[in-house]
Amino acid sequence: MSNGTSSWVTVLLRLPLFYNPDASGYRNPVEDGKFLDTADEIARQFGGGTLFVFRHDPPRGFWWDEGFVDRDVLALIEVDVPDSMESREWLRAYARDVLRGRFLQKAIYLKFVGPVEHLIVSEEEVRDED
Repeated sequence: MSNGTSSWVTVLLRLPLFYNPDASGYRNPVEDGKFLDTADEIARQFGGGTLFVFRHDPPRGFWWDEGFVDRDVLALIEVDVPDSMESREWLRAYARDVLRGRFLQKAIYLKFVGPVEHLIVSEEEVRDED
């Protein structure tokens, strides 16, 4: 059995649980299907991932926007991807062309963490994913 680092990174996509406020300040919840569609598209592109939708005590994001601190309640998609320009370009275009519109956001934050060390363990075998 061996494990080690590879040329993979983990990407964290932070997605809002609620749309931006309407004119009266009300925030409608994002439909569950939008998270499932996103997870399915990510899985088809990269072979899998993990969707975290926290209904109780979800993570909260905050950032500066035009001189004010914006806040959001977040879901999270985590996916390991090859650390390549192709992966980064696909994710950039996907966030810009699909996710911004789907979740009605000004921007989508993607965080790249790596290199990733991972090991797959099953009944049949233990193998590196390099």
